[in-house]
Amino acid sequence: MKHFYLITLFFYNMALYGQVDDYLNEYRLSGNSHFNKEQQLLAQAEPMYPLLLPFLQDSILHVRQKAYSFLYREGQQVAAGEKEPYLIALLNGCKDSGGSVIGQNLSWLQNFQKRDFSLATKELITTLLRNNRLPHRQRLIMLAGYVGAGQELMQRQLLQPDLSPNDQWYLSLALARMGDAKSVDFCLKVLKDQELNNQLVEFVLLDIIYTRQKKLLDVCVRYINSDERSCFSADPDSEAAMLCGYRVLELMAPVMVDFPIQVNAIGTLDVSDYDAALMMARQWFLEHPDYQINADNY
Repeated sequence: MKHFYLITLFFYNMALYGQVDDYLNEYRLSGNSHFNKEQQLLAQAEPMYPLLLPFLQDSILHVRQKAYSFLYREGQQVAAGEKEPYLIALLNGCKDSGGSVIGQNLSWLQNFQKRDFSLATKELITTLLRNNRLPHRQRLIMLAGYVGAGQELMQRQLLQPDLSPNDQWYLSLALARMGDAKSVDFCLKVLKDQELNNQLVEFVLLDIIYTRQKKLLDVCVRYINSDERSCFSADPDSEAAMLCGYRVLELMAPVMVDFPIQVNAIGTLDVSDYDAALMMARQWFLEHPDYQINADNY
């Protein structure tokens, strides 16, 4: 009976390999994705992971990108204890010759839970951090801060005399995420030196909220309570100034624990009355000065 099972499993794997091979070779020629077919492949009982490995070394960039896409999507589906090889493969993909592969892999890695990253994956992240010329290096730095990798290395890099202002900012954010007090204070100083306006909300506050440090998020709470009309709607037909608190609330809501206001799939407040939502948020923060912050997600 066992012998029969092994033979059946062998032919099943061969059949799946044939399907994966056919799909990716067709994709190599056409460059056209077929969502339903990809979903069928991902729904197979046997993992695609070992069948994808040869395509990660393909000479054609978009074939490698598609193979990593399959890896990421399957890695999201498998049980927590089975994610490590997928994370390692995505991180090894950050050594790819194509910068677009590196950028997409780092973005996908942000979507895994912090607990999914093992010691081996953290060591690999630390190794990648040593490459100062890595494309999309800032994403790698932020990933390291999120999972808690490479802290000592980043602290040394922060002391380099030729460090660019951008790298200083992102290294400080990552170290702040890991609880480094000096980095938190540096980010706070930068934040307090800025005026509350669209540029601050769009280009700085998302980074500040990434740190998950209450000392920094308290400033965002102050912005939510501000009656200063120094922001503008994303609606191009509206030129009226608006409270920045609405925009800040959209950024803060997803990281608050037990917060009464949620955001929808596109990141806007899932409410019918924005004015009422802002008043509710102000009252909630007044009643919860020791609010809890969710640091389990990127």
